[in-house]
Amino acid sequence: MSSKKKPLYYKMTQAMEIPDDLTLGAVLVSLTGQEEAFIENYRGIIEYTDSRLMLATKTCKLEILGKHLVIMYYTSDELKVRGHIEQINYL
Repeated sequence: MSSKKKPLYYKMTQAMEIPDDLTLGAVLVSLTGQEEAFIENYRGIIEYTDSRLMLATKTCKLEILGKHLVIMYYTSDELKVRGHIEQINYL
């Protein structure tokens, strides 16, 4: 996106160095090895099995593939999953 097409609020937040997750609602994925993922700013759970977790986010779908995946907890905007995480895909 060229600088001329960016909205004013985006330019202002970039100038103030405010993270995109706060201003744009971008999804955050934090990993602890291959065993744990913490996801913030997701919108909903689309699919959940012990080998696949599909989440809706503001801008895309987030797919987590692995073995023995278990959602440890979730709230309206954050989720923690454990298991053997093999892939994370943005669709």
